[in-house]
Formats: sequence, structure tokens, C-alpha cells
Amino acid sequence: MANTIYDLAKAAGVSIATVSRALNDHYAVSEETKARIRALAEEMDYRPNARARSFARQKSGIVLFITDLHRNVAFENPHMFEIMTGISQYLDEKNYALLIKHVTTKDAPQMIKELMIREQADGVIIHAAVLSKALAGMLHHLELPHLVIGKPDFPTPICWMDVNHEQAGQKAATYLLDKGYRRMVFLMGDREQDKISAARRDGMLQMFAEEELSFTTLYGNSTYESGLALCEEALSAQERPEILLCTNNYLAMACLQVLRQKGLSVPQDMAMMTFDNYPFSMLTQPQLTAVEADMFDMGQEAARFILRKIRMPELQTQSYCTIPKIIERKST
Repeated sequence: MANTIYDLAKAAGVSIATVSRALNDHYAVSEETKARIRALAEEMDYRPNARARSFARQKSGIVLFITDLHRNVAFENPHMFEIMTGISQYLDEKNYALLIKHVTTKDAPQMIKELMIREQADGVIIHAAVLSKALAGMLHHLELPHLVIGKPDFPTPICWMDVNHEQAGQKAATYLLDKGYRRMVFLMGDREQDKISAARRDGMLQMFAEEELSFTTLYGNSTYESGLALCEEALSAQERPEILLCTNNYLAMACLQVLRQKGLSVPQDMAMMTFDNYPFSMLTQPQLTAVEADMFDMGQEAARFILRKIRMPELQTQSYCTIPKIIERKST
């Protein structure tokens, strides 16, 4: 069986990307390392195939997007498709194509490894839903041009880009305080697992603390069914809240249903606000005030970065983009 680029990289004690650059006389590899890898390639009778050369020279014109595309994901995470649309449109303008592939968190590291050997792609954009420590280690070791959409919840040197969810919470709190609301209940997902909502909560806590105020947070699982129970809990408090702030549209829809059943009007009896404009906030009666981040713009920024990363492999980023904004409607 013929030796692969992975075998050569292992024998040389370097990454696959370094082997590719050395064999293609890339400026980023020292002459000493190039000579050593070429000698090993000759000794192992390694011959790169056309696909390998295409990848090494970054001529495929394809960027891979990997995520978990399970059933109903479009309803659970509509923002992901806005991101992909932004990526696709920007790449198309630069004569690149976007290849979307389904992968589970467990299978993602092996898929990336095989990509280096067989696939025709110049770089990969990864949705944080499938990121793991194993995958992060693989990306760092292989030096593959990559970008993760979403901040990792563990320390890692890999490249990522995200919305500043804490800032979104600050904007929500500032808006509500300026409108005169003081008694607020925030409805969110699991206390340990819902990292995005936790960041939003932390941002709001900062703003409320500056006014020497606080608010109640209720934890559930971010579903419509959970929202029904959480809203009932919020309304059972000794002092009824002035406003319910929901971390997503599913919780918000549930709260509207409960309020209607109890004969309460929005915003006359109780105001409401939600994070995320999609998929329902503009369709309800009344329409809901929302804290929204432009995910299409985020996709464009992600595409812009990955093409720069392909040209300049040493480029790094761990940053936030896309400033959240308030879309004011009748519910507040």
C-alpha cells in the first residue's frame, strides 16, 4: 500500500500542512525542513496525487461548512442558515464555492483528517455545535485553514468568531431600564448548558447592578413546552413582573399563550421582549420587541476571514463581530 501524506507527516514529526508546504516550496517553511521532508518523501517513495497537490496549492476553489444537519434543525436554529447564506454569497463573489456537509460531534475529527488526504477543499468553517476538544486538537495539529462559528466553551488556540452575547444582554437591559421597567423576569434554557443565554444574563446583570437593581432568572430547556411552565412560574410570584424577557422565540410564543389564557394583555398588563428576531417575533400579535444580531453579516465576515486565512496561514482570530441591535415593536 502506497504511503500517504499522513504517513510522511508522521515520519517527519510535522503537520500535514507543513509537508504540503515543504513539497510545494512554500516560503513559510525553512530550507532545512524542506530538504529533510523531501529526503523522507524520496526514501518512502511518496508521490502526491493530483488532489493532494490541488489542496496544497489551494486551487480547489471550495470552502467546506460542517454542521449537524439533523431533522428540524431549520426550526431549532434558523440563524445557522442566515450564516450559511452570508458565507455562500461572499464566496460566490470571490469565485469560491461552498460545500455543506453533515457531521456529528463524534465523527468530526476523523472527517477533518480525511479531508486533508482526500477532499478538494481549501479551508473549513465549523459550526460550534459540532466542536469538541478532540476536533480543536485536530485543527491545531493539522494547521488546516479553519474558522469556528461560535466561541468555544474551553481554552483553545483555534480560530473562532462569534456574536458578543454579553453585549446583547447589556443592550437589552439598557433599553428596558430606559423605558422604565424594573421588575423583570428572564426566561432561559438549562443553567449549565445554555452558554449563550448565560452570557446574555451576565450582560444584563451588569447593567441592573449599576442601578442597584436585580431581576429574576428562570431556567428551563428553551422549548415551547418549557416556556409554558416557566411563564406560569413567573406569574405565580407574590409581586407580578412588569416584563417577561425570553431568550428565544419559542419561550416567547409560550408566554404569549399563557398570558392570553389568563386574560392579560401585552403590553397593557405585562410587557414582553425576546432575543432573536426569527422565526416568530414579527408574526405574533402584538409583534415582539427583539434583540437581534445580523447573522447574514456574520456569515460574510466568516467568509472574508477564511479566504484571508487560506492566503495567509499564520493569520489568527478569536473575536466578536456584528453588533446586536434593538428592534422596537408594540410589545414594550
